[in-house]
Amino acid sequence: MNREKSKAEVDKELDEALDETFPASDAIAVDPTTDDPIRPVDRKPPLIDKHLVDKLSEKSKAEKG
Repeated sequence: MNREKSKAEVDKELDEALDETFPASDAIAVDPTTDDPIRPVDRKPPLIDKHLVDKLSEKSKAEKG
């Protein structure tokens, strides 16, 4: 799933990590693989039903009083 990051990407992350930790003595950590989400390839986003959203919105407003 994860691809190897290019040298430029890793170098940029290292530079940012150094900037964020300086002058602290903690070691930095940069992962050479991408941060792509791990999920099934065929997974699709949920369908949003406007009628249901409106209904839940009205219910929430009624409960708040």
